[in-house]
Amino acid sequence: MRHLAPIAASLTALSLTLASCNQAKYVDPKGNELVVNVDRMNIQDWSMLADQVVQSMVSSGTLARLPNQPAGLLLNPCVNTTTQQFDTDAIIKKIRIALLNTGRVEVIMADDMFGGAEDRIAREAQRRKDRAAGVDTDASNKNVPDVTITAKLLEDRTRAGSTRQVAYILQMSLTNTSTGRSVWEGEAQIVKQGDKASVGF
Repeated sequence: MRHLAPIAASLTALSLTLASCNQAKYVDPKGNELVVNVDRMNIQDWSMLADQVVQSMVSSGTLARLPNQPAGLLLNPCVNTTTQQFDTDAIIKKIRIALLNTGRVEVIMADDMFGGAEDRIAREAQRRKDRAAGVDTDASNKNVPDVTITAKLLEDRTRAGSTRQVAYILQMSLTNTSTGRSVWEGEAQIVKQGDKASVGF
């Protein structure tokens, strides 16, 4: 039994060491310590794609040239054609936030043309205010968007030997509802390489 005591102590110390190595921690969501998977999208991928398309749209001057300032905006759901199933609102929400912060657009929340208003409380409040003012909410154009956004997420996979490569592409269009014509189109992409089971930081 005396001989087993040092072994038990060593195993306990080893367990504590391993536990401390695997201890969870907070990391900067914009830093270089985030986990990077080759075969799936990570949170930083969403941010990079959103940042690229918003920067392209803003720098083009399209938003500044819209006749109504700020313009009413509606975003269609992002079409996901990748092999992964996830909530594409993770990307669309980042785009919405960035566009709202430009001061050039306002996202319409009380429109119910497409399956119901996103903010049903705001929609009902608007109806009551319009009713009190003698305005027909459904006949007014206050919830008709000046511009709309459509987006599609694609992927391209290839390999050479043990190296795998996946590219994620976000295509986006801005349409003027008065003319029905696209006034801006952009594309963002990120490319990742590594072994099948590799995880990087």
